[in-house]
Parts: sequence; structure tokens; C-alpha cells
Amino acid sequence: MEHKLPTDAEMLQRIETFCAEHSLPPTTFGRLAVGDGNLVTGLRRDRSMTLRTGQRIIDFMASYRAGVAEKAA
Repeated sequence: MEHKLPTDAEMLQRIETFCAEHSLPPTTFGRLAVGDGNLVTGLRRDRSMTLRTGQRIIDFMASYRAGVAEKAA
């Protein structure tokens, strides 16, 4: 199975969509996801992320959604 790695721009779009869906400020998202409150600001300024950071972000979003779904049930 082949997986396409998202670009930094695609990840930024996913993060911004996630933040809007969950009413989460970008600084809070960065702190919760990777311990960096400037994550989103940096990505908006063309800062690149490592593969490890990208995976941490993906994992955080999945676990956050699972927690929200669990609370709603």
C-alpha cells in the first residue's frame, strides 16, 4: 500500500480546518500537539516540519477526535 506524504501546505490546511472544527486556537493546537505554541505561525511563514513532527500532529488529531467522540457518546 502506497501512502502519499502531505506537503507542509497540506498539513497547514488540515491543521487550520481541525482548529476551526474544534474551536481550538492555533497556539493551543501547537502546544497540545507538539509542545510548540508557534507551530502554526511557523508553518504559515513557510517553516518546514520534520516527518516525526508531522506524524505527531496526525496522531494528535486522531486521538483528539476520538476523545471528542467518546465524550459525545
